[in-house]
Amino acid sequence: MAKVVDNEENFQVCRRDNCGQCPSFPEAAGEALYCARGPGKAKIERKGCSCPDCPIWAKYKLSRTYYCD
Repeated sequence: MAKVVDNEENFQVCRRDNCGQCPSFPEAAGEALYCARGPGKAKIERKGCSCPDCPIWAKYKLSRTYYCD
């Protein structure tokens, strides 16, 4: 598993294609790309995880879910 690069391109892909569509997404302003940046500040209610559907998750061969929590 490679370390996810925290850059604007990955952030935008994540925000647009994955975190923003996730049923557990906390709607925290400016947050996404949790797999690179760490857990969010908001409390997460686990309603399902979209991480495995994310192109970033596949590109970096990640294996965990709920990076936001």
